[in-house]
Amino acid sequence: MTNGRAYDKACTYQIRIQGILDPSWSDWFGGFSIIVQGDETLLAGAVIDQAALHGILAKLNDLGLPIICVERCEPE
Repeated sequence: MTNGRAYDKACTYQIRIQGILDPSWSDWFGGFSIIVQGDETLLAGAVIDQAALHGILAKLNDLGLPIICVERCEPE
């Protein structure tokens, strides 16, 4: 078992939500790119730590947008 410190560093995430989010919301989501794919939207971008990720997820919750998937992208 790890102490979780590996996840408390800057990392890139992809978040898929149900519904359409206009790309103009990008600044409100910390500069995440917003890509509409049919009736879903993909948000992708870097967060500085887990607290920042939880902030992004809270904003999606506040908008009532169902989260389908959150994926941590491993560095190349």
